Amino acid sequence: MKTRTIDSSGIQISELGFGAAGIGNLYRPIDNAHALEAVHEAWRQGVRYFDTAPHYGAGLSERRLGLALQELPREEQLLSTKVGRMLEPLASNAPVDGEGFAQAAPFIRRYDYSYDGVMRSFEDSLQRLGVGRIDILLMHDIGRLTHGDAHDEIFRTAMESGFKAMTELRDQGLVKAIGLGVNEWQVCDEAMNHTDFDCFMVANCFTLLENGITERFTDRCRRERVSLIVAAPFNSGVLAKGSSGSGHYFYGDTPADVIERVKGLEAVCREYAVPLPAAAVQFPLRHDCVKSVVIGMTDDARIRQNIDWYAHPIPTEFWHTLTDKGFIRPGREA
Repeated sequence: MKTRTIDSSGIQISELGFGAAGIGNLYRPIDNAHALEAVHEAWRQGVRYFDTAPHYGAGLSERRLGLALQELPREEQLLSTKVGRMLEPLASNAPVDGEGFAQAAPFIRRYDYSYDGVMRSFEDSLQRLGVGRIDILLMHDIGRLTHGDAHDEIFRTAMESGFKAMTELRDQGLVKAIGLGVNEWQVCDEAMNHTDFDCFMVANCFTLLENGITERFTDRCRRERVSLIVAAPFNSGVLAKGSSGSGHYFYGDTPADVIERVKGLEAVCREYAVPLPAAAVQFPLRHDCVKSVVIGMTDDARIRQNIDWYAHPIPTEFWHTLTDKGFIRPGREA
């Protein structure tokens, strides 16, 4: 598999990344053996970048990923996790709120973007993963989409306090690169006015359905040598499953107007004999500031299918047609 370089740090990253929310039981439970095999199959297929977070299964994803990666050469791995949520044990007999994760571990998630919270979260993640360092550390889910009216106060804390902790960890060599992991690129744009990041992971907002990010923000990233990692290229599922309506959109049900846009994309795909999921995977990688696309991978067949979509030949004329029809915006590409 091809690799690209995180510009500011020199880190080599595989063009496809393993999104470990699925092995934290996102939407449905899987067992430990199934989770470990998924990591190992991705490795056999050439994937070397693995992303997780304390949020995923309330620590379950980090524990499972750490166990699986212990059996693989550490020097070949690229590992990222996130800070911004603390995990606290549930009171005895209290119900578990999985927040979309089935059979999550018995912890309460509490937002904490302070200096002390970031340091504590980082140390806890090292323990769950069983490692002594993290390659990429991302501040998770700041932004108005997540926090609404509380955004301004939370953003200030994150930039003035939490980011200071992340910078110290980078300076100490405990992490190689720092950034944000968010569902809205606009907060990355806002953060660049305050701080010095290496990369951003943007989920659900660099896709065939949501690509306003390419109007100007990708140009800013190029100018300031900030790399992008694109997660959720299927917009949580609809671009993988198509217009049947069975796929999620932004982690929820797919609205009717989105289904109609997917049908339009499918028509262009049929014209050029291009699978819609292949186009969804490859679209972000056409931009040189994008270094990797992170996809959920939970079983061998799905992993191999992802690799096939990544490698599927797509003619240049296909992308021109999508631009002409207004599905994607013109932009400087790789």
